[in-house]
Amino acid sequence: MVLMGFLAVLFILFFSLWLSARRDRRAPKVIRRAIVLDKRVRLENDSPSEDYFFTCEYENGEREELEVDESEYGIIVVGDTVNVIRQRKMLRVERVVS
Repeated sequence: MVLMGFLAVLFILFFSLWLSARRDRRAPKVIRRAIVLDKRVRLENDSPSEDYFFTCEYENGEREELEVDESEYGIIVVGDTVNVIRQRKMLRVERVVS
């Protein structure tokens, strides 16, 4: 009986994650152009993990700090023009090559 309950909870959890990912992929993409003003890395004392951030300024003057992947952090430098792409919960930053 306990095993059946555990399996039911797992099924519901995986099904809800699948639905959420499906909605994310179908959501419209919002693309905004920005300039990278600053970069920083946050190091936690008790953890070996690192978090990477950009401070971007959009064309309308609005500024925002974005948490990005290490791969995006490594190829983009301060002063680069980037496209900030949002699709529901997903965020991606692409360097604009002119």
